[in-house]
Amino acid sequence: MKISQIEMFLQASQTGSISEAARKLNKSRTTVSAALSALEDDLGVKLLTRTGNRILLTDIGQTVANDCERLAMIANEIKAKCAQHTEGVESAIRIARDDALPETLWRDLIKKLKQTFPKTSISVYVAPPPELEDMVEQNIIDVAYGLLPANHRAPRLHHVDLGQIRMMSVAHKDHPLSQLRKVHSADLERYTEIALAYIDDESLKPVSPKSTNYIALAFYEYLRNAVVDGTGWSYVPDLLIKDRLRDGTVKVIKHNRAMSWQPYGEIVEQESRRGAVVQWLSDQLEDYLLDHSGAE
Repeated sequence: MKISQIEMFLQASQTGSISEAARKLNKSRTTVSAALSALEDDLGVKLLTRTGNRILLTDIGQTVANDCERLAMIANEIKAKCAQHTEGVESAIRIARDDALPETLWRDLIKKLKQTFPKTSISVYVAPPPELEDMVEQNIIDVAYGLLPANHRAPRLHHVDLGQIRMMSVAHKDHPLSQLRKVHSADLERYTEIALAYIDDESLKPVSPKSTNYIALAFYEYLRNAVVDGTGWSYVPDLLIKDRLRDGTVKVIKHNRAMSWQPYGEIVEQESRRGAVVQWLSDQLEDYLLDHSGAE
């Protein structure tokens, strides 16, 4: 029993005609008829009855038709996966990312990624930037996307800079820091800072808080929300806060280091080969950053 015979059987049963099945499969009528006879001989049953120019499924033919459809679908899946492997397309990809870029962007990217690579299985995990390197190094994931660290802690890892993200120190418009004409470092230390939290080998830690009085949260979205709620001040990616800046809910703190640029990029193992999925995703993120970073 061959997959090609199964496909001919299905086409003949659907069209009710060997000639029509041959036309749709771009084969001769003799080839299709011979293949169907060979399939019946192999199985030891009659799958089709011929009445003039029309064919009908026998009882056993009707019984096995659904199973044949499943076989054909599985065969096509196998062929597609093997074809994408030879083309350098990953069959499965494990991605970790931070949330420095808007969720709407990632939602759109995942949809487009699946449309572009329909046979690739995708797993996505969100984590704070300091955790991303360890996840790649420990082979928990294949690739990470996020704000890149200033110092490479793992020499085996390769960092690909895709663009820049502007970080802003911000507070609610009614926060005391927003009322000052000039904010000093001592002023920042006086008020509650909403810092980023991460887990290392030892414990849950905040990322370099400027104040000893802080609340550490795991995601930039949480930091932004705490600022909007007036809970404290924070450093937040401008792409997450710009709408609140425009409507006046949040203000940039008037500090001499109120804004800074941080590289955003891809983290992979240095020895690993970048597949088509990773390359596509990195290109999409690079284009987005080029179009949106620093945009007013």
